[in-house]
Amino acid sequence: MMQMMLAVIDPQLRTKPLVLVLLLYSAASLGSEIDTAAKVSLAVHFPMPGPQQALVGQTRTRVLQYEDTFAKLARREGVGFGALQRANPGVDAWLPEAGAKLLVPSATLLPAAPREGVVVNLSELKMFLYQPEVGTVSVYPIGIGDEGSQTPLMETVVTSKIENPTWYPPASIRARHAQEGRELAPLVPPGPDNPLGPFAVQLARKGYFIHGTNLPMGVGRRVSSGCIRLYNLHITDFVRRVALGQTVRVIEQPYKVAWHDDSLYLEAHPERHSDKTVSLGPNKENTEAKDDGVNHSGFVSQIIRATSERQAKIDWSLAFATARAGRGVPVKISL
Repeated sequence: MMQMMLAVIDPQLRTKPLVLVLLLYSAASLGSEIDTAAKVSLAVHFPMPGPQQALVGQTRTRVLQYEDTFAKLARREGVGFGALQRANPGVDAWLPEAGAKLLVPSATLLPAAPREGVVVNLSELKMFLYQPEVGTVSVYPIGIGDEGSQTPLMETVVTSKIENPTWYPPASIRARHAQEGRELAPLVPPGPDNPLGPFAVQLARKGYFIHGTNLPMGVGRRVSSGCIRLYNLHITDFVRRVALGQTVRVIEQPYKVAWHDDSLYLEAHPERHSDKTVSLGPNKENTEAKDDGVNHSGFVSQIIRATSERQAKIDWSLAFATARAGRGVPVKISL
C-alpha cells in the first residue's frame, strides 16, 4: 500500500501524442533509471482476438551477447524479470553464456475474465488492458506485493492519474527500513529515488496504486508493498490509454486453458498453494501431480470444461508436465 500526493494529470492527457508525453517525462529528468524506447519494448499491444480465441503475441528467441543479463534483457524485451527466469530454467540470470539462445515469453493466453477494462492476474504477474473501441489488448509485465504485503484480490476502479507523484511512506514501511538499519525520509519527492516513477494511477481501493518504479528489476517479481508497479515507459503508455472510472479486476489464475484455432493450449504459472485433488472422472485418466509437494491438478477441470462441447484428444502427460514446470509459456496440449 502506498501514500502519495501531487497534482492530478490533465484529463486530456489520453489524447496527447505519446511522443509529447515522453518528451514531458524526459524533461522531468529522472536520472539513470529513466526507461527509453531503446531500453524497454513497447511491443505490448495486440489485436483483440475473437471471442473463441485467446492467444496473443508470439514467443521469441534471442541469441545472448556478452553481458546480456536477465535484468537488461527483460527491460529491452518488455517482459518481467521473473517471467524470463521461469521460461529459461537452468540459465544463469546474471552470467548467461554468450551465444546461447534465450526464450522470450512474449506469447500469452488471455485470462478467463471479462474482456473489458483492466485485468490483473497475480499468478502470472501481468496486467491486461482491453480497449474494444480500438480493437486492442495491451499486456504489461508487473511487480506485485510480497508475502505479508500481498496485492489483494479485488474489483475496483481508476479514480485519478497523478503525474510526478510524491511518496509518503507508511509507518510500517519506515519501521521495516529502520529495523534494517536504513532511515527512510517521511516523504520522497519526484526524482530518480522515488519508487513511484513518473506516474501513478490511483484506485478506489484505499492505499493501492498502479505506478512506475525506480527499480525496474522488480517488474515481474513479488517485491512491492502491495501496489502494482510497471516499467516507467509502460506506465507512461498505460496512463495515456486507461480512462478514469475504468474497472480494475485483480484475479489469481495460475492455469489458463483456452482454444486457439482448432488446438487447445495450457499456460501454467507457479501455484502458491493448493490442497485440492481433482478427479478426471470415470472416463478420463485419473492422474495427480503432487511429486514436488504441490497439487497441480487445478487445471484439469478447465480442460474437461473446454472439451465438453468441443471434442479433442488431450496429451495428459504433456499437460501435467506443463503444469509442473510452470514456465508461463502457452503449450499445445491437444493431439
